[in-house]
Amino acid sequence: MLTFLAVVVALLLLGAASFVLSVHAQEHRPDRIPALLYHRLISKERYDRGEIRSEERSYVVFDAFFAAQMEALQRAGYTTLHLDDYLKIRRGEMARPERPILVTFDDGFRSNYLYAFPVLRRLGMKATIFMTPDRSSRNFEKNAPLDGPLSDDELREMSAAGVAIESHGMTHRYLTDLDDHTIRWELAESRRVLEATLGRPVRFLAIPSGAYNGTIRRLAQDTGYAAVFSMGKGTMNMKSDLLALKRLVVGRDLDAAGLLSLLEPGNIFLLRLTSTVQVTFMRVFGVHTLDRLRALILKLPFGAALIRRPAVLLAAGLSTLAVLGALLVSLLWRS
Repeated sequence: MLTFLAVVVALLLLGAASFVLSVHAQEHRPDRIPALLYHRLISKERYDRGEIRSEERSYVVFDAFFAAQMEALQRAGYTTLHLDDYLKIRRGEMARPERPILVTFDDGFRSNYLYAFPVLRRLGMKATIFMTPDRSSRNFEKNAPLDGPLSDDELREMSAAGVAIESHGMTHRYLTDLDDHTIRWELAESRRVLEATLGRPVRFLAIPSGAYNGTIRRLAQDTGYAAVFSMGKGTMNMKSDLLALKRLVVGRDLDAAGLLSLLEPGNIFLLRLTSTVQVTFMRVFGVHTLDRLRALILKLPFGAALIRRPAVLLAAGLSTLAVLGALLVSLLWRS
């Protein structure tokens, strides 16, 4: 019996090690392409003067930091792409730039127009905004004191200037809470409204709040989406699953140097491991439980630091489990 347990533990450790090595290999591929994810922007000058109060760190970026980040990417030789470009590269219809990257925004807040669009236009950089067309949605309402939704005129202006406008669902509800008929409506109606506004096809989707499962994957494909960003963190490559693409969230505390550091394969490797645990937790226990866990962690004295740097905690936890598992195997085998 003890020998059997030792074999089981050893196999579990071997499986975990194989998974970690696989993730490491994914983030060190020569064809990797990162996609950055932004949400809202706020004026750093007004924040420093105390005119703006916001404790949010994950879904807000200072305007000055964003400008410095884009300038740093350009100096470092990065070329911004649209998802259409990515698909062309995959099909061999477009040469892959030496350092490709995607700049994306979720939700469709007006701060994207006020603070990000002038920088992108000045630098000649491409970007994609995943827009929620329902401007009465709860996501816009809860952020109303600081930001509001993009108008149709602003969307058309940015689209004409080369900013891709794609779908973020119709109402920003958790799609996993909805029945199949409503999910289909969310995905199809958002495309219809945006295409009517812009006068061009809408082919790509970013899942609101990362609430994603197999049903949503199937319905996204059924409603005509060519590619989907889901919840996972990491980079894309030429063999990535088009219906579960990964991105890198850019938060408030990340300056230009921090962004370049984030893009290093070793750092994204840790983020991808963390994300895998997060996605697994969400699929087992649900997105609402994940939200409650995040809120609980933030109440801890060190909670904010854990949320901002979960990869370090995960790496330490995995290392500890590996050592304890190896010791257990050794003890069981000797017994």
